Amino acid sequence: MNVNDNINMEYEARVMINEEQYLNIRNHYSSLKIPHKELVNENYYLDTEDLKLTSSHKVIRIRKINNENFELTLKIQEENGCLEINHTISSFEKENIINGEPISYNQIKDKLLELNINPKSIKYITSLKTERDEFTLPNCLLVIDKNYFRGHIDFNIEVESDTEIHAKTQLIEIIKPFGIDTKKDYINKARRAIHNL
Repeated sequence: MNVNDNINMEYEARVMINEEQYLNIRNHYSSLKIPHKELVNENYYLDTEDLKLTSSHKVIRIRKINNENFELTLKIQEENGCLEINHTISSFEKENIINGEPISYNQIKDKLLELNINPKSIKYITSLKTERDEFTLPNCLLVIDKNYFRGHIDFNIEVESDTEIHAKTQLIEIIKPFGIDTKKDYINKARRAIHNL
């Protein structure tokens, strides 16, 4: 494995919220003296012409991670979490991929072939920008997002933890005081941006 590659399992629970709920939750947690980061994520989504990845709960994304580097990620939803294969690339490499150069990073390329998807068929589809607040809570990471894509704005929160069950439990505890119900209709950012949902 290349030094720029890493593979991990991600355990998250998410729910869509409206603007009022977004402001209430964000203001509440911003007022607490807990570790907090504000980020802006630039996301570029790739797929096949007929959207094989998106339609099967998989995502290829390029995300800006600092002024010089981006991260190319293949995300595969599994039964109890999300498998992530990440590879750090330069802004030059990012532009090449966006402009149609095939993905050549072995861990991602090999996984695509395993999924019967030709890496050469992957192309840039759309982008999404996220204004993100991250709050490090005692048992989890709370993420509050405002997303911009194709002239739309939407809002969601995510809870990241060490198991999917714990993430779901923590999410319920966090949203309950704000009168928000957990719903099973969450659509990931890639699908929302690609299908303009």
